[in-house]
Amino acid sequence: MKTPAQLAQSIERFRRAFWDKQAGDRPPVGIADSATFLPIGYLRQPFERQDVKPGDVTSQLVRTDYEQAVPQRRVWSDDQMMFATPWRAIPWIEAMCGCPVLYADGSLRPGHFVAAVEDLDKIALPAQPPWRQKMLELAAEQVAGAAEDCFVSSSILRGPADVLAAMRGQVDFFMDLMDQPQVIGKAAQRVNQLLIETLQQHFALVPAKHGGYVHSYGYWAPFPTVVIQEDAMGLCQPEVYRDWFMPLDAATTAALGRGVFFHLHSTGMAHYRHVLEIRGLEGLELSVESTGPTLEELVPVLREILERSRLILFAEHYFEQLPAVLGKIPREGLFLIVPDTHIQSEEALARFLKASFGR
Repeated sequence: MKTPAQLAQSIERFRRAFWDKQAGDRPPVGIADSATFLPIGYLRQPFERQDVKPGDVTSQLVRTDYEQAVPQRRVWSDDQMMFATPWRAIPWIEAMCGCPVLYADGSLRPGHFVAAVEDLDKIALPAQPPWRQKMLELAAEQVAGAAEDCFVSSSILRGPADVLAAMRGQVDFFMDLMDQPQVIGKAAQRVNQLLIETLQQHFALVPAKHGGYVHSYGYWAPFPTVVIQEDAMGLCQPEVYRDWFMPLDAATTAALGRGVFFHLHSTGMAHYRHVLEIRGLEGLELSVESTGPTLEELVPVLREILERSRLILFAEHYFEQLPAVLGKIPREGLFLIVPDTHIQSEEALARFLKASFGR
């Protein structure tokens, strides 16, 4: 467990260096448990069917993020906050919209079920209310049973572009965007309203703890916080995002108030400048992929983001470039996440902090 002193120190670092963007000794640095990237591994026992129903998802079937991480964690002096969420392997919003949740060894995925784009208008949302009820039940259970250093976060809740791509199938979704964008736009508004209402219901159940809230990326915030995403837009021209999905993300940001970030992959971030224009958005989360630009190549983009906003940088790849890169970008407003595959001990963390920040 994190001690009260460790929690207080990290919270103050988030408050000062990340939220207030004040200069200091260093930005917050979190060492993320690599097991949390594959939450299908939280199963306590094999699952015997090919489809998952809301009633299947219980504490007897799956461990929480906290239960998974604590026994394996080797670094405790970092700033990564401990958390639990409703099981992140479930595609929650997709399931609420009617997608079957399909199980295979090593993964869960939403099944496509809408045969024609015109059928989207016929689906009442939520199409499967028990999935939302189950998600909220799990959040309430986790709030009631959380350890002192464990915060309850919202689960992964994808945006309307990703949800519609799941409902229709990705190829058909992209064809719909070309052929019938007005139909997609109307459906996307309804999906987005479901997302907003679901997040509002989640935060109505989750009180502040130690003066704030934590997201599953491991950062602390003084108010409810969430990271929204539209990964399907990484495969489109930026103008498609600007015209059809940016207004919806702006509506989500306005509805939730402070605390909204936007998730991007380095392999599909051409629309990042449009995202930065969303009024009230707190910042970006950027996951660095091995098949995209290197960290060195991303320096101008990282600098631009930090000069305009805040950045959660998930450096899963190109770790060896981090110390040099951190010397070329602003540190105010930065939260750095490094998987424990790169930093596996307190001694390794101390060496990294000294090489990167001189202390």
